[in-house]
Amino acid sequence: MKISKRAINEKFKHSFQKVSEFSGSGLSSIESQYQRLRDQRVTLGVTGLSQSGKSTFITSLINQLSEFDCASLAGFSPVLSDRLRWVKLHPLDEKDLPEFPYRHNYQGLASPNPRWPDSTQDVSGCLLELRLKRVKNKLNPFAIKEFSLFLEIRDYPGEWLLDLPLRDMTFSRWCAQCNAQYSQDPRAQIMGNLLGELQSLDPLAPVDKGYLDELNKRYCDFLKACKYSHKSLSLIQPGRFLISGNSDAGDRSCFVPLLKCGSYTEGQLNGAAEDSYFKVCERRYKSYVKELVEPFYRDFFSRIDRQLILVDVVKALNSGPEYVDDMRQALANITDSFAYGSRSRLLQLFRSKIDKVIFAATKVDQIVSEDHDAAKQLLSVIIKQAYNNAQHEGVTPICEATAAVRSSKEIEHQAEKGLSGADSNGEPIGYIHPKIPGRVPSGDQWEPFLSWEIPQFNPPKGLSFTNSDAIPHIRMDTVINELIGDKCE
Repeated sequence: MKISKRAINEKFKHSFQKVSEFSGSGLSSIESQYQRLRDQRVTLGVTGLSQSGKSTFITSLINQLSEFDCASLAGFSPVLSDRLRWVKLHPLDEKDLPEFPYRHNYQGLASPNPRWPDSTQDVSGCLLELRLKRVKNKLNPFAIKEFSLFLEIRDYPGEWLLDLPLRDMTFSRWCAQCNAQYSQDPRAQIMGNLLGELQSLDPLAPVDKGYLDELNKRYCDFLKACKYSHKSLSLIQPGRFLISGNSDAGDRSCFVPLLKCGSYTEGQLNGAAEDSYFKVCERRYKSYVKELVEPFYRDFFSRIDRQLILVDVVKALNSGPEYVDDMRQALANITDSFAYGSRSRLLQLFRSKIDKVIFAATKVDQIVSEDHDAAKQLLSVIIKQAYNNAQHEGVTPICEATAAVRSSKEIEHQAEKGLSGADSNGEPIGYIHPKIPGRVPSGDQWEPFLSWEIPQFNPPKGLSFTNSDAIPHIRMDTVINELIGDKCE
């Protein structure tokens, strides 16, 4: 008796449900597991370093795919070959995961006085269903002609990703790392008097909890200054001191780095009294890692198949060599947290492993088009160490340059190319910028970039939410094709 392919699939699906129930898999549903097994579900993690435009990027990504029939997506092969039939946006099938606020963000960009989306403050997600015509298979004329690819998008603060190395770092080692960082500018200058107080605080002394609370508040203010100042740093830990999300961190977030730990041996620190600064801060540090960092990795981050990391390389270049070095270190720490490489489809159901990583230089609408490739090349130089780590594990990361929302126009002034746009008040602004290098500058080569004032462009006017206009962009189609093009065949 001949059994149809559909009957075999249904029988396998029923059998797989039994296996999954027995295994206690952490995936969100049996259906998503089945889609993953058939290579029809991809989980994309989107994160970025400080102020890289994550919310704006995800909003544009959803918009480009949802409005593909009027979007500029010549670099996305399913649109170019007319195989993309329709796209639907679904909520994720996880009740405890907030839905990404796409509609709210899109309305803001398409309002009469357009505004940028709010920055990421917690985890969120959504699910896009892409209905595709299958590439013709001459060897099997009876193959299914259409299929659905489910793209699961997970958004989370980049600061939380930078916390993942803490899982393998003792409190005393973290204190030593902080001491090395904070003794150097620009952190030493930003920290001010707090640096001397933390360096002189005896970790073996009995804790004054009121003073510890005060130090913790000032330490959090220092981290905020590192992130939100004109020249923002990238490597900021602990991340939830800045963005706590919906979880109540409580005492788990009330500790400080004890910079004098290096004056004592591990034996002396381990033998400290239970009410000492060291023991109190160590307990809270361990609780922070166990109850906040580990669950994020286990329940959210470890499910990701493909990772997109957004980097504002133009701003780093404008900030100076110390900030570029800090960005390089942050990117190296990020890639150390990834589990790269291919594995069997069945094993991926139970423990995902990232098989593709894309680093994207964002906001390239701040520079003229002839410098876009240089920005991409500069990013590849900055993440060279991260590249080498990933290649060693069998995955070659990809570099791109993109602008999720194109907010400028190119102009020519006195035979030089420049940019024009509108500021936050809607007033016209324009500028000519230094030539973007394809490598990190040295010595006097930094001077043109340090004196360059980058104005903040407002989103472009004229988008219609009612008519579902596609958001103007730069090379989003190329990024989308790199992310999921191979899954659309």
